[in-house]
Amino acid sequence: MPELAEVETVRRVLKSELIGQTITKIDLLYAPIFENSEAVKDLIGQTYVDIKRQGKYLIFCLSRGYLLSHLRMEGKYFYTDLDYPLNKHMHVIIYLDNGKKLIYQDVRKFGRMHYYEDLASLEADLDLGPDANLALPYLDELYAKLAKSRLPLKSLLLDQNFIAGLGNIYVDEVIYAAKLLPNMPANLVTKDELKTILEASKEILDLAIINKGTTIRSYTSSLGVIGNYQNYLKVHTKEKCPLGHEIITYKVGGRTSYVCPVCQTPKKIAIGITGGIASGKSNVLNTLKEWGFAVCDSDTLVKEAYQNEQILAQIEAKFGTSKRLELAQIVFNDATKRKELEAIIHPYVIGKLEEAKANNQLVFLDIPLLYECQLEYLVDKVICLKLPLELEIERLCTRDNITKDYALKKINSQLPLADKVALADYVIDSSGSFAETNKKIKEVVKEIFYGLYM
Repeated sequence: MPELAEVETVRRVLKSELIGQTITKIDLLYAPIFENSEAVKDLIGQTYVDIKRQGKYLIFCLSRGYLLSHLRMEGKYFYTDLDYPLNKHMHVIIYLDNGKKLIYQDVRKFGRMHYYEDLASLEADLDLGPDANLALPYLDELYAKLAKSRLPLKSLLLDQNFIAGLGNIYVDEVIYAAKLLPNMPANLVTKDELKTILEASKEILDLAIINKGTTIRSYTSSLGVIGNYQNYLKVHTKEKCPLGHEIITYKVGGRTSYVCPVCQTPKKIAIGITGGIASGKSNVLNTLKEWGFAVCDSDTLVKEAYQNEQILAQIEAKFGTSKRLELAQIVFNDATKRKELEAIIHPYVIGKLEEAKANNQLVFLDIPLLYECQLEYLVDKVICLKLPLELEIERLCTRDNITKDYALKKINSQLPLADKVALADYVIDSSGSFAETNKKIKEVVKEIFYGLYM
């Protein structure tokens, strides 16, 4: 759908051609396009004086009145010679005294025109908010309206009575620039955040106008103008944002929205990953890292701890060895000694997890012993990976090259998987392939960001 930048481009091209031209004849081939079709005859003999725009509306200023035009989904104008061939989608043909004709084409027939004798009546019917790229001076007034609205932010920005000119493309871009989520209730947006939205609207739309709009599948000009702003889009129709994070899509108010959950997380959030042994947690973490999310792996932190000289000295003094295989034999069947070892290792690991949470707006923390060590306070949501016991034993035996009996002992040393599943916010069956698990992870990530403000 043409938005403010595209309509402004149309306005400028038509103004360069139509000013001073007089209407000699009009063929109205689909009457519903013209809301007060009885007034078509009043346009005959009138001259184009100016062409203005409000939001997404074109206003043809004539010598005795005003013709309002909204292109809606697929409306287009053609400025052509008289012998230009017509097609079945061309519904309004305006003949001019210079031997040219102005054609209005609309495949879906959603566009509308309306003739007004005075500008005051036209503006009263429009009842639009300020143009989105000129709205910053209205910050206080707009914030008062926003504070009363529980609509999703995107839905409010699409409401032309709030601010005019933004459609699906530019709303996605503006909300990304403001680092907010499209589905958050508008009344949770602060005044400073609204200011950022309005500043982003001006910057984005002004640049889009300079580049003659966005030429993509849903909108192409019919006036010989090729828009270039599609080359500047950050998230709309993209698979990754400029920082390399994976874009997710979901519906907000029935409109498909392109969102970077990393860049657009408006509050700090930590998501814990836990589950059965050998359930694929490391694979999931690697996938999340590839998608651009910040991650922190407890197993890696444990390995780091065993390379810390101070920690190694404490372990050596307590157990007479700091070799991990020897330590495993010492603590495996002795709960007291296991807790003594954990008392040395865990403070380092927990400190690093807290540091990762503090330093990232959004972070995934892989914590196999999340519940055993009572670390729920570190995370806002928990994803638990589960798989059948027999498959867990099989994978563990293969991974660690151990016997089934030893694998079962390792599994039984942790909190039962059923208990973890019962405590988690999201549960993923990881018994399938890595690709299947990753697909499920993506759906959970979408659900998490659907629900931040719902």
